[in-house]
Amino acid sequence: MPTERQAIAKNTLIQVIGKMIGTVLGLATFWFLLHSLGDDGYGALTKAQTYASVFAILVDFGLTLTTAQMISAPKADEKKILGTMFSLRVASAFVFLSLAPLSAFFLPTTPSERLAILCFAGAFFFSSIAQVFVSVFQKRLLLARATIAETANRLVAFLGVVAVWHWHLGLGAASFAFVLGGIVHVILMLRSVHKHIPMSFGFDLAIARAIVTKSWPIGISIFFNLLYLKGDVLFMWLFGRSDLEIGYYGGAYKVIDVVTTVPTTLMGLLLPLLVAAWAAHNRPLFAKRMQDGFDVLVMLGVPFAFGSVLCGVGVMTLIKSSLAPAGHVLALLGPTAAVVFLGSLFSYTVIAIEKQRAMTLAYAFVAVLTIIGYALFIPTYGMWAAAAMSLFAETLIGIIAAIVVMRTTRWTPHLGMFGKALLASIVMSIGLYALRDIHIIVTVLIGTLLYAGTLAALGGPSPKSFVRLFKPDTGITL
Repeated sequence: MPTERQAIAKNTLIQVIGKMIGTVLGLATFWFLLHSLGDDGYGALTKAQTYASVFAILVDFGLTLTTAQMISAPKADEKKILGTMFSLRVASAFVFLSLAPLSAFFLPTTPSERLAILCFAGAFFFSSIAQVFVSVFQKRLLLARATIAETANRLVAFLGVVAVWHWHLGLGAASFAFVLGGIVHVILMLRSVHKHIPMSFGFDLAIARAIVTKSWPIGISIFFNLLYLKGDVLFMWLFGRSDLEIGYYGGAYKVIDVVTTVPTTLMGLLLPLLVAAWAAHNRPLFAKRMQDGFDVLVMLGVPFAFGSVLCGVGVMTLIKSSLAPAGHVLALLGPTAAVVFLGSLFSYTVIAIEKQRAMTLAYAFVAVLTIIGYALFIPTYGMWAAAAMSLFAETLIGIIAAIVVMRTTRWTPHLGMFGKALLASIVMSIGLYALRDIHIIVTVLIGTLLYAGTLAALGGPSPKSFVRLFKPDTGITL
């Protein structure tokens, strides 16, 4: 029987492979959408997807994180918890996501944009249901099944978008491709989870009350969170910025969305372990897992901040030659992604130590400041203001979450890996600048190797030592 270390290592490897495939599919889908719809058409799709995603975020209201927390507790009745959670999610998803296409009639939208909003609402409906069950596989360290389902979602959507590109089917059909992916996602998740827990609709009043009690602080925080996360595109739309400009911004942000699935995935693996260590009052184990998570996220996030500044234009023009303006936006959003990498450690840990309520006011404060910034600067500076305010918001909320976690747990990170990652990134940047005139793919590959080699030379994890990091007495428990 595999040890916890072996199971965690296997799941991490599966997640890495899955995310690599998902990244390729996501970027390929992005390429076909851009070449099928054009820059302004992609801007219209970005508006529709962003608008529907606001309602999808409201649907979650903290239920996904609460599920992971509740079923990870000792002696948890998984069947009752999941049955109740499943019922709540289906009901809330139907109610909230129905509002997206209905309210679109009162907005300055074209018929094709309203159809796109309807399709994305459907896609989010199915995917939001599928997300309820991820925690089942996280707890059992069987994330291969969740990874396969998510990858199948991306693959089906990609094939649909390719068909749209081939037959020139337009915005509505492109949006419907994501509905098909969502249907496949939820079917595969239901089939897999049923092998462990017979799933059916159910409702336990006591569990429902516990869910609501635990979820509402997260839900309120998510509400304020979405105001600044999705407010950039919505305010650009509200203030009449062109579909072309929104397309540039959406294109750059698509790269960020793909990259930031990495910290979300890693923290999804780490959260149940943090919950268990904190609940057992095992502070040394909790501190060790926090440090391991900090080191990994720093190691991955810092070089992306540097690389995006130097390679942003090259990456975006590689996707499409007209996207140079999006490349400049990516140079500003890259550091935002690096902040998300590190901030995710503290944001998820807030859930593990049950300090959600302490963060609610913080999210509200950051949301108000960011919305004021959007309102003041987007009318004049457009996508540049949106990118700058995104960086401001993510940095501020990350700092606040870190303060809450460190004050509560009395844990502070050792910055050794951060210093090594920073120095290796500087060396990488010098190499990237020297190679700026060669093909961007070659530049990125050499830059990656230069970073990895420098980090290893500084005592960071070489390929051999990276394997040893999974040992309980030496390193990463992700």
